[in-house]
Amino acid sequence: MTGLRLLTATILAACTSALCTPGSGAAQPPAAGPGCPVLWVLGVQGTGESSPEASPSADTGMLGFLLGPVVAAVPDLVHRTYIAYPAGFGGAVGTGTSPDSYAASMGEGLAALTATAARIAADCPATALAVVGYSQGAQVVSEFARAVGAGEGPVPAERVAGIALYSDPDRAPGSPVIPGRPGQLTPDPAPGTTGVAVSGVAITTAPASGGGIATSSGVEYGALTGRVADICVDGDLSCSAPDRAALLRVAAQIAAQADLRDPVAALGSIQALLSGVLGDAWTTMVNNDFHIGPGVVDYVPAASLADRLTDASDPRTPRPDPDQTAAATARWGQITEVVASDPVGQLPKLAGQLSGAWGQLVADNADLTNPGVWLRYADIHGRHTGYAAAGQLVSGVAWLTALAHDLAGRHP
Repeated sequence: MTGLRLLTATILAACTSALCTPGSGAAQPPAAGPGCPVLWVLGVQGTGESSPEASPSADTGMLGFLLGPVVAAVPDLVHRTYIAYPAGFGGAVGTGTSPDSYAASMGEGLAALTATAARIAADCPATALAVVGYSQGAQVVSEFARAVGAGEGPVPAERVAGIALYSDPDRAPGSPVIPGRPGQLTPDPAPGTTGVAVSGVAITTAPASGGGIATSSGVEYGALTGRVADICVDGDLSCSAPDRAALLRVAAQIAAQADLRDPVAALGSIQALLSGVLGDAWTTMVNNDFHIGPGVVDYVPAASLADRLTDASDPRTPRPDPDQTAAATARWGQITEVVASDPVGQLPKLAGQLSGAWGQLVADNADLTNPGVWLRYADIHGRHTGYAAAGQLVSGVAWLTALAHDLAGRHP
């Protein structure tokens, strides 16, 4: 997304790979020493499943069903650390006790994950890392993985043995289970290993339709491609939202930034955010989508209305700066001047062009009014929270255990 690298760069600028340390509320991983394992797994829990004071080793939440069995199977080869962060959603009922907005919570989670990964890499130079995330935590891990894969993370890609995402809101539309590798069921080996144990692992969850509620574009993992698994089940709105539901994604992005502690706060917060989104989208449109010539104005969009609104609502997209806002104001003055000088020639043409854009916006949201599409979401809560009960974590347990065996050179 537009602001992904900016967000990651801002966080990484505050900490170097050798000196970065978690905030006061984040758990410190054990110091260097003979106890460094061959594999250290970092887990980022979902909304309401963590807090700044959360235990780094208690197997709770969704990921407890994943990492608990792994550590039990190979206790001498694996350590795990759960990343302590707010895991909030604006204080909405049923989302935990944190008042932090989802966007702010994610930022804190990414900072804590980045710091912890850097510290472990420095303290245990021979230890490989694996990172897993669920729901909000999966979105945090996805951003971390994209930075690492692009060579911009706190550790080099060759230090990362695997990334497992469950119910990732940033899942690319139509993504296979192993992103970038359609049809592949077995993850690539950990760097520096033969992959004998991993070769016996198959992630057989069927690729879900649609894409993540927080994205409408592709997702690239760079050097980590092949070692990332993105597991999503149909009917989980978090990672399998309808393809043609742009306004649903806009609403989700606005909610991710809102104060949802009570109806009054929510109404005011959402109203202000919506006003800002519309203003930002309009500024971008005026600067980029209207072409002005001698006595002529045309609306020739470089991006659809749906894309403009989705980008403007994404908290990771930088807002227009004062120069861009001023440029849009001046440009709009030029547009109205041209139209006023030739209303008969310009208005009907612009009306047709804008009508076409509106029609495209309707088409980009056609799934919102399709009852057949919404039948897929009859059990949204059950699908989103049922990964352990439905056995979707079993392959993850096998994969992480196999990675540990390969890294240790032991093959059961």
